[in-house]
Amino acid sequence: MKRSLQPGTKPIKTWRSPVWVWIGVSILAIAVLVVGYLGLAPAGSSPQSSPPASTVKATLFPPSYRVTALTSGQQVAVVRGPRLTVIMLMASWCLYCAYEDKYVWPQFIRSIPGVEVNIVDVSRNGGIGDPGPQSPAFSGHDNVGPHISVAGMRQTMLTYQKQFDLHAPNLHIFVDPTGLTYWHMTTYPTFLFVNGTGHIVDRVNGALTRSQLTTIIHRLEH
Repeated sequence: MKRSLQPGTKPIKTWRSPVWVWIGVSILAIAVLVVGYLGLAPAGSSPQSSPPASTVKATLFPPSYRVTALTSGQQVAVVRGPRLTVIMLMASWCLYCAYEDKYVWPQFIRSIPGVEVNIVDVSRNGGIGDPGPQSPAFSGHDNVGPHISVAGMRQTMLTYQKQFDLHAPNLHIFVDPTGLTYWHMTTYPTFLFVNGTGHIVDRVNGALTRSQLTTIIHRLEH
């Protein structure tokens, strides 16, 4: 396409680059991409689907953080284990959280003993989510209830615990009405992974399948 010129102006001389220059530039660009790929991907590897690796710098789990116990209503610390602690910040009405509690945790705590699991309801809305079937995953629906008190949160989670049969020595349930803002949450659920020295070594925003959760645990412990 030619450039139109205003009356009285002189044509602008354009420089046409030789074809070999463009060929050389193209070869150089391809070479840079190949070198970059080989430098990032291990030899013989192929892309695999996996949970996102942690980009969180290890930080000390806040020693002052407290949650409310279901039965006593007292402020207590989450239960920490010498091996690894998983904290799931959730909402009782959330379908994704309900899926974790019906299909993931019961199997997980039997397959990887020694890991402490803390389920913490941080939503001031009541209601119990529908997890749907195990497959396809996360095909249930939310069931958001009205705004409730802390006592109401405790009662909801007691019902929730019974409904999903969440009973195991290394599984603990709490409520924390301040947790949503305390942890700057953007999704339900949010997972925190705390190592044996009390440092948060990973954080995952969003639901995980059992295999994804197991992969993360394996990565953090080896």
